[in-house]
Amino acid sequence: MNILNRVTRALALTATLFSGGILRLSAALPRDVGPQSTAVNLSGYTTVAYVDARQGSDLTGDGSRAKPWASLPHALESVAPAAGSRAALLFSVGRYTQPTFVLKPRVDLYGGFAAPGGARDVYAHATVLDGEETQRIAIGCDDARVDGFHFTRGRVRGKGAALFCDGTSPVIAHCVFTLNRTLIPQPWAPALLHETAHDGGAIFCTNLAAPRIEHCFFYDNTTECGRGAALAADRRAAPRITASVFANNRSGIDDPLRSSDGGAISFFNWCGGEVSGCVISANTSLTRNDAGGIFLALWSAPRIADNVFTANDGGDDAGALFIGGQEHRYGVPLDAYPSAEKFHVFVERNIFVGNTNSAKNSGAMRVTMESRATFRDNLITENQGGFYLQRSEIIAERNTVWQDWRFVEDKPSLGPSTFKGNILKGPLDGKVEVRASLSRNMAEPAVGGADALPVSDVFLADGVTGEITSRRYDPATFTTVVTTTEALATPDRLTGRPVKFAKGKSGQWFVIKSARAREFVVWGRLEAETKPPKAFEILRTFTLKPDAPAGVGARVQ
Repeated sequence: MNILNRVTRALALTATLFSGGILRLSAALPRDVGPQSTAVNLSGYTTVAYVDARQGSDLTGDGSRAKPWASLPHALESVAPAAGSRAALLFSVGRYTQPTFVLKPRVDLYGGFAAPGGARDVYAHATVLDGEETQRIAIGCDDARVDGFHFTRGRVRGKGAALFCDGTSPVIAHCVFTLNRTLIPQPWAPALLHETAHDGGAIFCTNLAAPRIEHCFFYDNTTECGRGAALAADRRAAPRITASVFANNRSGIDDPLRSSDGGAISFFNWCGGEVSGCVISANTSLTRNDAGGIFLALWSAPRIADNVFTANDGGDDAGALFIGGQEHRYGVPLDAYPSAEKFHVFVERNIFVGNTNSAKNSGAMRVTMESRATFRDNLITENQGGFYLQRSEIIAERNTVWQDWRFVEDKPSLGPSTFKGNILKGPLDGKVEVRASLSRNMAEPAVGGADALPVSDVFLADGVTGEITSRRYDPATFTTVVTTTEALATPDRLTGRPVKFAKGKSGQWFVIKSARAREFVVWGRLEAETKPPKAFEILRTFTLKPDAPAGVGARVQ
């Protein structure tokens, strides 16, 4: 089964008992991506207390359901679980403002309740931690969970305006991060470009920090000058980011010296971890910075798997993904090339659609500066510039690159590359300029290699087009609701698929969150246009036809 078909079909099917005759299929992009209003299991807590900003009191309250406390600092100070035990603090809907607070080990915070002990909905009953555009919101600690909060309007002339994790690894789940910003250093006049400024518009992780970021939504966060408008990792940090959404984040809104790579996420200086099962859409690196989506550099090698990248824009190189081994250096020696055991990036089962960069040559990605990477079962199509490889060691297996690609500039210090079982529609230059072993690829004749196949369209024509009756942005959920003129034939099979607004080559690309008969919802906000689009096009799944050649193209084994 092809990767996109796997995503869309699996997301569309509801899990049932085995006796029901339907097996749940595994999915690259999980059905429950983004914040969920899950029930809280309190059975493992020795202490459960309640906080309600509207009805509680820090003077007369006792933290009970009937007499809740009113503030977060008072609640944290009032609970002290003994060794081996845990406490849970349950927060009701409301806006909570307080000085920057530090999380507490073995104390878990849960938001999104209508009232103490009431119904939970993290959107409808938003529990807002408000930085009021004057301060950082929180500092992390080990062995703590924050679940179901909105972190908003954090501001700091430093790193991590919403959450700062220095060697600490909390769990952050089902949270929304929006309108957080790091401010430019003052003074800021480095002698060279590409210096480290104030990274992590919302979250910053450093010094071996390994937080788990699960089912979160990062929307409209920024750095004035710094990497990673939503999240940045540095100095061997290894955040694990899963089932989350990154939309409309922007890095470098006031950057004079190109120090703001990573419109959504940045990994720098030997970082690990992973980004998996995420939607990464319409993020931008401004002022000639690299990677609108995810930026990797200085021997960072997180796992990048099962994500959908759409409409990200790089101010310089790489719309969706930039992978660089060496960092930009001036006048000093480069690092020795590390071994494969220490540095190897895996990029697997991702979808890259509709991404752009300023030169229109690496919209999907650019892999350069002595990178070492394996690409398997990725789909790359409809970007302004596709699979751009340069001065790197590459293993590429079973990828579908249904657009231009290139592999240029070899280097003696690098090992040879391997290409096997790929569908490669391009390349731009008509030849591969590096040492590479090529076998059973569907590619143009100039590519060469053993057992080569001629390029042909071997995919099912299962795209969906239609007309738009109306569209409405929902500021409560940061999504756009689209009403269609005619009923959708298979709405249960559309979740997770890239969709373009407008017909033809131009248009805005998004990812479908959910769909029903005459309506679908996409993550994020459409850009304002003088003439709003009246049509939509849901990308075909690139499922291989039954008679397609065996052993080529992106698929799940």
